[in-house]
Amino acid sequence: MDNKLNILLLEDSDSDADLLVRFLRKQGVDFGFTRVYNRDDFTSALNACTFDIIISDHSLPQFTGMEAFRIVKNQNVSIPFILVTGTLTEKVLIEYSKEGVDDYILKSNLLRLPSAIEHVISKKKIEKLNNQLERAYFHIKESINYAKTIQDAMLPNPSMLNNFFSDSFILFKPKDTICGDFYWFKDDENAFFVVAADCTGHGVPGALLSMIGIEKLGNIVLETKEPAEILNKLNKSITSALLQSSRSANSDDGMDIALCSFNKKNRTIRFAGANRPLWIVRNNKCEIEEIKGTRKAIGGANRGLVSNFEEHEVEMCKGDTIYLFSDGFADQFGGERNKKLTRRGFKRLLLSMQNQTMSQQQVTLSDFVENWAFGFSQIDDILVIGIRVDF
Repeated sequence: MDNKLNILLLEDSDSDADLLVRFLRKQGVDFGFTRVYNRDDFTSALNACTFDIIISDHSLPQFTGMEAFRIVKNQNVSIPFILVTGTLTEKVLIEYSKEGVDDYILKSNLLRLPSAIEHVISKKKIEKLNNQLERAYFHIKESINYAKTIQDAMLPNPSMLNNFFSDSFILFKPKDTICGDFYWFKDDENAFFVVAADCTGHGVPGALLSMIGIEKLGNIVLETKEPAEILNKLNKSITSALLQSSRSANSDDGMDIALCSFNKKNRTIRFAGANRPLWIVRNNKCEIEEIKGTRKAIGGANRGLVSNFEEHEVEMCKGDTIYLFSDGFADQFGGERNKKLTRRGFKRLLLSMQNQTMSQQQVTLSDFVENWAFGFSQIDDILVIGIRVDF
């Protein structure tokens, strides 16, 4: 033991107290001590000073070691407690054990006392650290759960999508309590906007970035309705918010986004993407038509890349199906070979269920990824939006 110990010694016998003190000093234990032998003095000593350990006899004048130990417990003080006494009955020893006394040593066997002191002090330190960690975990978890209520409140109600497209779904599986993937809708006078976004990372960092993205999108759509221009403005806004404009910027955080603007009157989709594509399965077709997004993220390390996002206008027919998604589904490990599903595997899966309604597809996708990942942890947030065109 490196530090000098402060011992509270509860012993009424002068000779036994002197013997114990001399023995510990002879064994090289560095300590100071306060000796008491009744209830009042014991309670006063506890209140007046901080002790590293309590060494107590069992039988004391109108007082017992058991009562002393219970006083310590009732004060919720985590001080190691060693009983050093003469022979006790098995019943009394069992009672001490049930109460939780740290150790019991016979006065005739003091040789074990130094090692017992070191052991119980180390044990208490570990218990104290574990308690601190448990409290910290509880507060962190409580904070994250509350953060989830805030993030959930910022996400649009999924019914908005179902109101505009009766045959549609959102598969949303955060890796953690809060996440970096987010979906966003906006019902404008002449268009309905749908966004699937994947922010850098997941958990707390991703969630913070997602909430910035949701807030920025809401403001930008008030300024422009052009998908490519929305992404251009969002990129500038995120870059400014995260102080990424200079070459010395430390943050490379950003987000990948697929953004669609639906016009029922013209039966068209206008699409712009930041590292995310739009997938279309035409009615009665067995292939996926891919409209690629611009190879550039929103924010992040974009220096030297193209400055503006491209926009695509696509004509749609009734019964066509479109998908917007993050990379979490295709990147999930699992299966018989313990590998990623991959985009190719994801495409095959989507094509295999085109005879299903969109709500059935949601169930199929959810069940598939659960079975595919059996034995593996989810590695990323998962977001898939599916829409069957009904105009």
